[in-house]
Amino acid sequence: MSRDSALGAFLCTLLLLCSTAVLSASEAAKGLDKRAAKLWEDALRTEASDPNYAREFLDQLIEAAPNFAPARRHRARLEYTAGQYDAALKDLDVALASEPNDAEVYRLHGDCQRKLGHASEAVSEYTRAIALHLETAAVYNGRAAAYQAAGQHDAALEDYTQGIRLRLDDPIPLKERGNVYASMGRYRDAIDDFDQAIRYKPDYVDAYLDRGFAYGQMGDFERAANDFDTVIRLAPGNAKGWTLRGAVHLRRGELQAAYDDFTHAIQLVPTDAYGYLARAAVLVKMGRHDDALADREQAVRLSPETPEVYIARGGSFHELGRHEKGLADRTKAINLRPDMPEAWFARANDYVLMGEYDKAVSDLNEALRLRPGFSEARDLLARAESERKQKVAEQKEPPTQSSSSAAPAPVSPAPASSTAAAASPGSASLTAAQPAAAPPAQSVPASPPQRPPITVARQALSPASSPPPPLRPAAPTVKPASPPPTPAPGESLQSAEASQQHGRELASRGRFTEAVAELDAAIRLDPKLATSWNARGYAWLRLRNYDRAIADFSEAIRLNPAYANAWHNRAVARKAQGDPAGAAADAQKATALERQ
Repeated sequence: MSRDSALGAFLCTLLLLCSTAVLSASEAAKGLDKRAAKLWEDALRTEASDPNYAREFLDQLIEAAPNFAPARRHRARLEYTAGQYDAALKDLDVALASEPNDAEVYRLHGDCQRKLGHASEAVSEYTRAIALHLETAAVYNGRAAAYQAAGQHDAALEDYTQGIRLRLDDPIPLKERGNVYASMGRYRDAIDDFDQAIRYKPDYVDAYLDRGFAYGQMGDFERAANDFDTVIRLAPGNAKGWTLRGAVHLRRGELQAAYDDFTHAIQLVPTDAYGYLARAAVLVKMGRHDDALADREQAVRLSPETPEVYIARGGSFHELGRHEKGLADRTKAINLRPDMPEAWFARANDYVLMGEYDKAVSDLNEALRLRPGFSEARDLLARAESERKQKVAEQKEPPTQSSSSAAPAPVSPAPASSTAAAASPGSASLTAAQPAAAPPAQSVPASPPQRPPITVARQALSPASSPPPPLRPAAPTVKPASPPPTPAPGESLQSAEASQQHGRELASRGRFTEAVAELDAAIRLDPKLATSWNARGYAWLRLRNYDRAIADFSEAIRLNPAYANAWHNRAVARKAQGDPAGAAADAQKATALERQ
């Protein structure tokens, strides 16, 4: 066929389609009076160019002919576009009463139900449309989105794949299918779809956001950061891009860069509570606990019905030694969402910290009832039950402080400036504040989201599609924080030593939680006093909080590498934590120092 012949055939087809559309419109107008028919014609003519004007024609037409199904369908489409989903459903119901086999009406019905969060109803409506032979990309992609919202990932993948087959050049279903893969932990497959979506649409901001998230979950923070850089370049006002890049900086330990990005995101969207929670997590790591509390207080003001903000603020209260307030916040989170296992887990952490093991066990059992596969809760439950048994045993036969099987004996610490004295045997010191050393290395969680007492973790890198796990604070675990700020002018080092001595005395009487609070003050007044860190580590050790104990002993060793007793204490903590190799190495180092 020649080029001219082909062009002629195309024009004939186009004319035929146009005439069919005119005939369909004319056919639809049968039964209308002259005025109503003119209104219908005007509505169709202006619908694409001036929807508001078309809406006026349709309103008048429906008033004159309330059962005219085509007008109802067209007005419902305009209402859907304007976000008026309930109004659209009412029009669609009237249309279905007149034309019960109109597949397009069922598709629109499904769209409205999905937007209203009624996933199962939406799936039913889309399925009816398909049964009436409306097999278009739009209906399959709509049903896929409904399946996705209902958590039916396999069905969503199948429908998105069909929708992609029906329209190969549309980047949106590729991106959405990528999000389904990501929600299933199949990040490599997700990245393949995001790559394809970006090839079709190189400025697709949401695809870069979601691909950055997937890279982050795979531990490829360099590529994640590159994607978030692209988001910020393409859309500098996109707060999510700044937030997610801040999360990458945080995971890499780049605290100032993380703080700057989170601050910029807050400036862009000052009403986002999760932005403040994210920045607070950085402030905790910086040792700025009062500032972290201020950000979490703001998050509570912005979102007082959100349990995560209370879980996070409770963590700040505990960091500052205000344990009753911390416990009250975790209880508030439970009252808001009694079906939230993370809230029960957070309060259980509080009870373990405070030595109230019966209450901790009760909360952990509830967390596991709500989520039987909650491995962190199961691990903490085993620990709480073990410590409860040991506490009962100690009450029957209190161990002597010299018992090497439990923990090193606390004795008056030598001045930190005296290396020889600090290294001498038996010079253990009690400490109770937030360690400056980082906690033991942990693997990156695979998905948000869970989120110290609320930190930016997997949800810090959440997909851009459904509500992104906006840096939402992860599952609350009590972790050591950074060292407190230096003393204010006028606070003497003598008071730091007095606080340390008082803390040691409290520990010697078995009042370990109070000892921690007192030693917090000692470290806040003089964070370079190694004996205070070692003393607080001992108190954490007796509270069976081995992560905090090890972190404090490690900081004491960093400040004074010849501190034999700190090496010995860390050996005991590592052995209790189940690290025999690390314990043996530390014990060998302690012995070598003691022989010098």
